[in-house]
Amino acid sequence: MRSASYTIYKLRTAKPIWLKIENCEKKMVFIALIVALLQAASTEGSNQEPSLDDVPLSIYVDASKEIDYFISLAKSIDEKQRILEEALARLSAEVKATEERWNERMSVVVKATEERWNERMSAVVKATEERWNERLSAEVKETQWLIESKIFRMSVAVKATEERWNKRLSAEVKATEERWTEKMSILENKFKNLSNQLTKSPDIATLHKRPAELACEKITSKLQSIGVTSITDVAVHLGAFTEGGFKLWELCYFALIDTRFVLTAADCLSSHNVTTLELNLYIVLKKVKAIHIHPEFSINPALNNIGLIEMNSEVEYTFDLYPACMYTSAFNPKSGLMERGTKVQIVADSECLNKHTTQLLPNQMCVKSLTHNCRQKGEPIFVLNEETFSKHQLVGIIGKRSCIDEPYVITNVFAYLDFIESIVWPKKEN
Repeated sequence: MRSASYTIYKLRTAKPIWLKIENCEKKMVFIALIVALLQAASTEGSNQEPSLDDVPLSIYVDASKEIDYFISLAKSIDEKQRILEEALARLSAEVKATEERWNERMSVVVKATEERWNERMSAVVKATEERWNERLSAEVKETQWLIESKIFRMSVAVKATEERWNKRLSAEVKATEERWTEKMSILENKFKNLSNQLTKSPDIATLHKRPAELACEKITSKLQSIGVTSITDVAVHLGAFTEGGFKLWELCYFALIDTRFVLTAADCLSSHNVTTLELNLYIVLKKVKAIHIHPEFSINPALNNIGLIEMNSEVEYTFDLYPACMYTSAFNPKSGLMERGTKVQIVADSECLNKHTTQLLPNQMCVKSLTHNCRQKGEPIFVLNEETFSKHQLVGIIGKRSCIDEPYVITNVFAYLDFIESIVWPKKEN
């Protein structure tokens, strides 16, 4: 009797099975089927008792149907797998498309949200900046107002202090001037009395008089000799220049101080070529012989602005044409000043000071016309002295033309008597 382990299974098929197996997967199914059949046969044989007349068992299996079934099942599985793969592919594509759409949407949402936040933050920042600007502007205005108020108060205080000091200084200066004027007047009277005591004889008197004073006595004597017994307040010593036949009376004037000399501003002589003088309301004409400008004259700054013109012949005395005397006192006259029929008053030097003139020189004076009129260069300033026969005594010369009604500076003639006397009345002629 043979055991089951030695049982030989012989499989026979109507058709060759290997011809129907197309690929490896089908072959694996077929092998699995055979193994299953072998296990079933082994199990069935073990339950039966062995027989002496066991013969080789031949099993005929028609596996084509099973194989077709399994092949159909495999195909179905493949189809379902393909369907599943396609479904997975479609799902993957849809997921990807959905992801892209969501990404785009989220990008749009994020961008819109960012823009809204940017706008909101910009508005908040702008509003905050405006509030701070308004606050700072208000604080700056308030601070500026406080500073301006303080400056105004300080300006008022400074102005009040300046006015008080000006009044105080003006009062002190005025009091000092009055004291000095009184003292100088007393000294002058003492000097006159002493001079009168020392000059009882004509020879001594002549010895102590300067050339300008002697010239004034000659003028008085000459006027008396031609029959002039009274002198009017109108100055008859004025004249003007001509240059090449053209009148310059609107530019420069002069004063007749001798029969051959006139006194004027050096500025007129330095800027014009004077050839002819016109006197006595421009009726008497005289040719120019020589011009004498002060050796230390300067235009800028205006210093020593005085000069002389010498005529080529003497002027004949008449009732309305004769020389003026020179003012020979070192003390300025207190009143009686005249300028071409207009009264003039000497004022404090401070009234003539400005940004161009910070200090007057000893040879300058500050005067003011009491009547508004225009002033010409070289125009003389006289003082009416009732003690002399020839009332008009030359005090100053105007150095600058002006029509402004305010104090102005003139040249003090007394400071230049030495220069004038050295040319007009030199010592060899006395």
